[in-house]
Amino acid sequence: MSANNILATRKGRFASFGVLYITEGIPLGFTATAMAAYMRTQGVSVTEIGSFLAILYLPWAFKWAWAPLVDLLPLRRFGGRKAWIMGCQIMMVLTLMCFAFIDMSSAMSVMITLAFIHNVFGSLQDVAIDSLAVCTLKEDELGRANGFMFGGAYLGQALGGSGDLFLADQFGFMSTFPY
Repeated sequence: MSANNILATRKGRFASFGVLYITEGIPLGFTATAMAAYMRTQGVSVTEIGSFLAILYLPWAFKWAWAPLVDLLPLRRFGGRKAWIMGCQIMMVLTLMCFAFIDMSSAMSVMITLAFIHNVFGSLQDVAIDSLAVCTLKEDELGRANGFMFGGAYLGQALGGSGDLFLADQFGFMSTFPY
C-alpha cells in the first residue's frame, strides 16, 4: 500500500468518496437553489426558471448512457476514472464561471444551454465516481461508503444552495461565483 494513495485505506476510501460527492453536490445546489432564487429577484419569470431547472436535471436522466462511455474510454494514460472525474470537475467550474458574465433577465436561452452543458459534466462525473467506487471499495464497505456518498451529496447541495444564498446576502450574489 502506497502512503500517497488515499484509496489504499478504508478511512481514506470513505473520506474520498464523501468529499467527491460534496464537490458534486455544491454546483448542483448552487444552480438549482441559489441561482433559481437569484433569478427570481432579477425578474425572471417562474416559467423561465422552471425551464432552467428542467434542463438542469435532464442530463441526470441519461446517466445510463454515460456509463458505457466511461468504460469504453478508460483514459488509462491520464489516470483512468480519476481523469474523467477531474476533467468533468474542471468543465463544471468553467461553465459556472460563464454564468457570472450573463445577464439572467435577458439571456435565458444562454443560461438554459449552459445549465444543460454544466449538468452533462456533473452527471458524467457522478458516473465516473460511481465507477471508481465499484472498482475500489471492498464488498463489506459498500453500504457505509454509500452513506458517506449520499451524505456528501446532500451536504454539498446544502452548501451550494443555502450556503451560497447566505453568502450572497452578506457579500452580494456575484461573490458566490467560483472565480
